[in-house]
Amino acid sequence: MTHVRPVLATVAVAACLPYLTLKLNWLSGGRTGIPEGSPLYDSGTAMWLLNALTVAMDGTVVLLVLALTRPWGRRLPVPVLTLPLWIACGLLGPIVVAFPVKALSGLLGGGTGGGGDTGGADTVLESWVWTVVYSGFVVQALALGALFACYVRDRWGTLLRSPLHRHARGRRSGGARSTYGFAAAVTVALPDLVAHAARLADEHADNRVTEATFLLCTVTGLAAVARLLRAGGADRPGGAVVWPTLAAAWLGSAVPACWGGWLLLGALSGGGRTLGQQANGTDLLTYACQTLAGLLLAALAARQLHHRAHLPTAGAAAS
Repeated sequence: MTHVRPVLATVAVAACLPYLTLKLNWLSGGRTGIPEGSPLYDSGTAMWLLNALTVAMDGTVVLLVLALTRPWGRRLPVPVLTLPLWIACGLLGPIVVAFPVKALSGLLGGGTGGGGDTGGADTVLESWVWTVVYSGFVVQALALGALFACYVRDRWGTLLRSPLHRHARGRRSGGARSTYGFAAAVTVALPDLVAHAARLADEHADNRVTEATFLLCTVTGLAAVARLLRAGGADRPGGAVVWPTLAAAWLGSAVPACWGGWLLLGALSGGGRTLGQQANGTDLLTYACQTLAGLLLAALAARQLHHRAHLPTAGAAAS
């Protein structure tokens, strides 16, 4: 796989360029891709700051590509690398699933085919902007994900190939906390799940695809973390390895946490209204619950992985 990594790195960085170019154009006062009468012309400081933030976020993808492919990346502390990757997976993951479905729906006449979540997406930006930007997101997500998979295999492969059912000695002292933590995650996730399920009746096909994707990711995260908690209680020779369940917990916690936080930021800053996000008090509560549920799931999964990394047979893998 060594010869493939430079290709993946080049593809990932190239996929960032259209988005970065457009955003830098807008930040400098340009209007490429913005139609006449768009609310973006009167978006104000909040939208400018959000655009600046997204430039920094996409620029971070370039830094992550370097970290995943250069020797110094192997020496980075785990949180320094995994936290931005977790955020990137959370924000890009639903796009990889939803955008191709939306595009196909648009071709068949069932939706806009773009990235916007409302039928009036083209009044904010030209339709080609949605296509170019979200296509770039899909490509960079797939390339970055492949690089991350190679990195994880090299650095923690032994740990992630360990059996799913392993008993961590000393875990009993924290078993009740894990149970209470998972119960709290389920409780705060309920308003989010109900909201997504209710929005599946939306008249716009694009919105239904978006809500179904969020709903699926959250349910997957809950199921994966529940399986991790059950699996840590007893040895079971053979059987499944741990990495598929960890991957599901990773993505299933990142999506609600990161998208909930992003939507909450957009609503509170006022920038979301410019893009057609009409958030009331109930929506704000839902976004907050979505974010908190994802963070709780991530904390529970990280705790289980920490226990596994310190088992005698797995500790050497957690370098």
